[in-house]
Amino acid sequence: MKTLKFLTALFPLFLTFPASANLAEPEQKIKVATPKKAELAVAPLGQNAMPMTVTEEDLKNNPTLTQQLLTQVIYAREPQLIKKLLAIYKTFPENDRLLVQFAEAKHAALSGELSKAIRVYREMLAERADLNPVRIELAIALFQDKQNTAATAQFQKALSDPSTPAQVQQLINAYLEALQERDAWQISASAYYVRDTNVNNTADNRDIEQTGYVKNDDMMPQTAHGIAYSFSLGKDFNLGNRYYLAFENELFGKSYWDNHDYDDIYNRTSLGLRYKTAQSTLSLMPFYEKRWYGGESYQWANGARLELNHWLNPNWQLSSAAEFAKQRYFDTRSQDGNRKLISATLVWARTPQQFFYFGGDFNRETTRVKQYSSDTKSLRLGWGQEWSKGISSRLAFGISQRHYKDEAVLGGLIALGKVRKDRIFNVNLTLWKRDWHILGITPKLQFSYRKQKSNIPTLYSYNRQNLNVIFEKSF
Repeated sequence: MKTLKFLTALFPLFLTFPASANLAEPEQKIKVATPKKAELAVAPLGQNAMPMTVTEEDLKNNPTLTQQLLTQVIYAREPQLIKKLLAIYKTFPENDRLLVQFAEAKHAALSGELSKAIRVYREMLAERADLNPVRIELAIALFQDKQNTAATAQFQKALSDPSTPAQVQQLINAYLEALQERDAWQISASAYYVRDTNVNNTADNRDIEQTGYVKNDDMMPQTAHGIAYSFSLGKDFNLGNRYYLAFENELFGKSYWDNHDYDDIYNRTSLGLRYKTAQSTLSLMPFYEKRWYGGESYQWANGARLELNHWLNPNWQLSSAAEFAKQRYFDTRSQDGNRKLISATLVWARTPQQFFYFGGDFNRETTRVKQYSSDTKSLRLGWGQEWSKGISSRLAFGISQRHYKDEAVLGGLIALGKVRKDRIFNVNLTLWKRDWHILGITPKLQFSYRKQKSNIPTLYSYNRQNLNVIFEKSF
């Protein structure tokens, strides 16, 4: 019964708080100095308690003191001291086995070994189902390990125990609220006014290279005014343990009220599987996508995307993806074929207020007619910052090289005498004020610049810049 006494005496103190909980951590924490010559400087719980210094020899000769200090450092969440004191405590012939298990599980959880912690907590509960503090620690570890269904079940069982203190019930409810947010539909939308002076992305030269042909008016830059919009929704359904059924739908579009020939709508629907841990998310997402252009069906594709997002440590994240799709066109078969994509991005979250990222992509498009086949290599660089007075900014740079596979022939009739090669430069700057909201909608000012430089400049070289006010909302 000693273990149960130790676990319940400081019940409220060993809980980890969910990010969404509006609760402060306990102020009474153990203060630990750097050990010197096998000495440990430990302050007992309580703000007015005097620190005490003990040697390793003192601990080896006093099992009761060692057990008390081990209990304190468990609740203080000090993994290094747990490891040292546990090693000494395990040498005693009459140690408390459940306390040893609890210390091992707590050390594993604090060290990021969640699978081990979950296993040990479950072993303890299999032997003593009445250890409600252990059940709560198990639920917290399951929460951190993204096992949402199992975590919810354990939290609800803990709430049903009438001996659970009110403060602990409040914390459990905060975790349950966070779990509901995880399992809720994720919805976002944005819209902004567009004035595009080159909606057809073409050069402003009349002559077509040195062919003697001249562009008609339809091939010159077109102006259009309208609305750009996006809408996305998704939900992960926990199938048990770390496995999820994932659904996503993404819609992007532009509608021009004075030039509907260039209306453009793209939609992708994905349904697949996800595997989540505290540090990683692995997704396999089959998808179907369709594009409408000028009010008519233009292109469709189906394929699959494999994604891995992994936190290398609390500040560095690596995201990678591979995608394959078969694509078909409704009005022509010359561009039917497939595309392959690989992508990787490294994110450095330097502080909670600042992050940087660097990424690269390779896209290969293989088509029925070889002149439309191409390889595209891209590099991306970005910087996000939260400034004083509630101002935030995002700055992104991109550069791409796209090389086609065969000599370009315009309209299947005019040979241009070159294999097309393009270089594309992109810059995007977004600014907004974090505390400015209109009915939950955040206005953002965005400047974008794109320059395409082609070795067939009279057709494919152009630059475009836009300044837009974007209205975004997440549900």
